[in-house]
Amino acid sequence: MLQLRLATDADIETIADIFLRSRQVALPFLPFVHTPAEDRAHMCEMLGRGRITLAVKDERVVGFLVDLEGWIAHLYLDPEVRRQGVGAMLLDEAKQRHDRLELWCFQQNWAARAFYEKNGFVAVKETDGENEEKLPDRLYRWQS
Repeated sequence: MLQLRLATDADIETIADIFLRSRQVALPFLPFVHTPAEDRAHMCEMLGRGRITLAVKDERVVGFLVDLEGWIAHLYLDPEVRRQGVGAMLLDEAKQRHDRLELWCFQQNWAARAFYEKNGFVAVKETDGENEEKLPDRLYRWQS
């Protein structure tokens, strides 16, 4: 059974691990711009600045969504649970708390683009790589 709960400091290592493994599997085109220690520090910062909602299945964290006041900063899943409704559940919970959400998605991330568009997000801007990875991306917006 899948449940949602808020992250605590004790979850940072697990969140950083999912972040790394998910990017390796789902986004193999991404360059490594941070070390695992920097990823952990980044997730600590995210927890201090916003809300991290965890998806938990059989007492194991299998995904997370970082919400910074209407910005979805991160939505990552354990590669083993992709396409099982985990991401949609995390996204739906965020939609219940907001009238509008925005997020950035790499243009090469076809699966994520299809997922967000299926869930009502619309691309409102494209860049040629104005991010630290220097890769083209899209700004998506959802409104209730």
